[in-house]
Amino acid sequence: MKCLRCKGLMTLERFSDFFLVFHAWKCINCGAILDHTISVNQQRSALKPEIEPVTAH
Repeated sequence: MKCLRCKGLMTLERFSDFFLVFHAWKCINCGAILDHTISVNQQRSALKPEIEPVTAH
């Protein structure tokens, strides 16, 4: 699997904290991490319309 950010090699790693253990893909080149939650959030944000900034006149 290739990293979407840098096209480097992704490896499957085990992550854990006090309550949760999960596996995710981590790029050995740039350190990007991709798991199911990150993937879903990226897809959702890609579907949202861009919000235009408010400018003061």
